[in-house]
Amino acid sequence: MKGKFAVVQNDNLPVMAIPNAIATFNFADDKVIARPASAPGAAIALIRGTMLELVRRDGRDLTARQLTTLLTVYQEDETLSVSRVATLLNISRPGVTRILDRLVEADLVSRAEDATDRRRVLVRRTRAGARFVRELIEVADSVSAELAQLS
Repeated sequence: MKGKFAVVQNDNLPVMAIPNAIATFNFADDKVIARPASAPGAAIALIRGTMLELVRRDGRDLTARQLTTLLTVYQEDETLSVSRVATLLNISRPGVTRILDRLVEADLVSRAEDATDRRRVLVRRTRAGARFVRELIEVADSVSAELAQLS
């Protein structure tokens, strides 16, 4: 595999290989930050840093599929049907339904019957979901700024 690898470890973290990265240690905050050496490395570092901050926070803890589904609903201009979400994510309709069940329970999205075709179920945004997405963007911006300071 091409690219630089940084093996990082401190007393509280396991050894990990981060592709295309140069490691920076911040023992005061008990953080290991990987400074990316390439654009793909930067993307991975941003995703990891954002997800790490989400995991460390109190509140909702979404799986990768739940987060991807949520972001798909919020980044599309139109209201999506469950079938359309399944197509966009390449996941079965029953799989999307299970994911949406969890997102509805957390009030991050809602479902409604299509007024023009009662066979279709539409996925709608909620205020709580919009707030969560805004917070996610703020966390990603903060992580991105931290990574920019390292380069």
